[in-house]
Amino acid sequence: MLGKLFGGDTIKAVGNVIDDMHFSGEEKEKLKLQMKEIDAKLQEKQLDINKAEASHRSVFVSGWRPFLGWVSGLSIGYVYLFQPILDMILQMFQVQVDWVQLDLGQLMPLVLGMLGLGGLRTFEKARNITK
Repeated sequence: MLGKLFGGDTIKAVGNVIDDMHFSGEEKEKLKLQMKEIDAKLQEKQLDINKAEASHRSVFVSGWRPFLGWVSGLSIGYVYLFQPILDMILQMFQVQVDWVQLDLGQLMPLVLGMLGLGGLRTFEKARNITK
């Protein structure tokens, strides 16, 4: 019962009421525009960081993201494409294979973290929080 009372819809409704009391329509539009501008700046900064990393002389700087991307992509491809298709073909010939089972529960946080960390780092750089 408390979950329904304090669920996401209730919190959104309370937030909307507070917004309506404190902000006019013009102020809301101005805030939305500012948020879009900040988002555009963050994306631009991320592109600059990506370019700098990719052009770096050291493979430890320019190669870490592609390496993790390829390993993650190949692992996901193995689990979802290669292994099932090959297993289906081998079963047609009555061949049983004990496949190595990859634990995607450990891999997916790496992939999702890799995809999300760039945005956090861009936010920090834009705010001059880090060096």
